[in-house]
Order: sequence, then C-alpha cells, then structure tokens
Amino acid sequence: MIKAIFLDIDGTLISGKRPSIKKEVIEGLKQVRKKGIQLFIASGRHMLELEELKLVEQFEFDGYLLLNGGYCTIGSQIIYDNKIAQEDLKEIVKIVKENNYPCLFIESNQMYITHVNKRVIDAQASISTMIPPISNQINIDNIYQVDPYVDEKGIKEIIKNTKHVKVTKWHDYAYDIVPKTGGKAAAIQAVSKHFGYQKEELMAFGDGHNDIEMLDVVGYPIVMENGSDEVKQHACYICDDVEKEGILKGLKHFNLID
Repeated sequence: MIKAIFLDIDGTLISGKRPSIKKEVIEGLKQVRKKGIQLFIASGRHMLELEELKLVEQFEFDGYLLLNGGYCTIGSQIIYDNKIAQEDLKEIVKIVKENNYPCLFIESNQMYITHVNKRVIDAQASISTMIPPISNQINIDNIYQVDPYVDEKGIKEIIKNTKHVKVTKWHDYAYDIVPKTGGKAAAIQAVSKHFGYQKEELMAFGDGHNDIEMLDVVGYPIVMENGSDEVKQHACYICDDVEKEGILKGLKHFNLID
C-alpha cells in the first residue's frame, strides 16, 4: 500500500512553457490525499522560488524536500538539513572568483548570485524564475547548495579540490553542487524514518538527473515521458509527458485515482 508520494517540480509538475500545476493534476492529487496518502515536493528549488511561482498557493503539500533534499520541512519543523562543508566552500569560492564564474549561493532563507551573464539569463528563463540579487558576501557557514552557470570544463574546475560534494546537472550550462551525503534520497530516508515508512510504501515521480537517486530508494519509481533515457532506466513505469498530465497516467496505472 502506497503511503507517500514524492514529486519533482520542473519537468514533472510544471514545464518551461507552463510554470503552474495543471488543474487536472491538482484534482488528481486531491483524490490521492483523500486516500490518506501523503504528498511531498522533492526539488532542487528553494522555498522562495516556490512562493514566486505561487506553487504553494496552488496546492499545499505535506512536506517540502528542497535544495535537492538539503533542507526538508514538514510544517514549521525542519526534519533534515545538510550544509556544504566549509572546507569545500572555500575551494569552490576560490575557483569561482579566480575565473569570474557566475555562481548562485543558496542559504536556508536567501539566495544570491555573484554576477549575471547570458547563461544565467537563459537558465533562469528556462525555469520561469527571476534572477536572484547580486552579492559577493558569501556566508560559508550557511550554504546548502551552490549553482554555477558553467560548462562541463568549468564544473570540473570548480570541484576539483573538494572532498565532500557531488554534482547534478539541470541545464546545459547550470549545475547543482550539494553535500555528497545529501541529495533527494537522503531526504526521503529522513522522511521515512520520521513517519516509519518502508521502501515499498513509497512512490516518486521525476524526470531529471537529480531525480535518479530518489527513484532508486522508493518502491514505485515513475519517470515522465519527457525524461532522459538515462533516467528512464531507473523507472518501474514510464508515464506520459508533463504537458499531457503525465502524473495522472501514473496514478491511474497504479489504481490510486479513478
């Protein structure tokens, strides 16, 4: 019996063409909730972005596993958080400044970027999100995620001297750097421990590279048709495209909605 579902945002609930959840999907989620199933967001985004997109107004989820699982809340309670180690941040900041890379630094309650170029503009436009304020005052005591807007060569340079981080890609020129011990899987495991869930009681919907480890720790991993072939290899079921209410097809396939 499914007791909890974890949902990615970009490419799963919303798309670059449509920065809102379809009404049909919201109605489907309401049906699922009536069965006593808990619904969680699992995303690389910050709560400030969810508020900007008004996603929290469209549907109130039971919990939010944000910053690729680095900052997880249920109501006002923080049930799991995982910051990037200071020694790694010092190395990252050094390379970013030496090469003048545009880079977003994310704290629990704010986010700021070193500077803006076309790559930043294009990447942020692809996720329908405003560009954060510019600042070079980086609080290395409170950073959960770092997003450099660089190519593959640039990201390798940025993390070459780090020891405790890992990287996921969310745009042709944009990456998320998070703690090696973190990620969506660690957050789901924290939620499971909190509620006493077992793997076979969990379902997840995703489409991107940063969803792979999430898909691997649930009993029912579902991937959107618009997901990459690499991600689809981790699915037990491929649902429809995000623009075709793919989530509904997945929920119907497993008899969670009519």
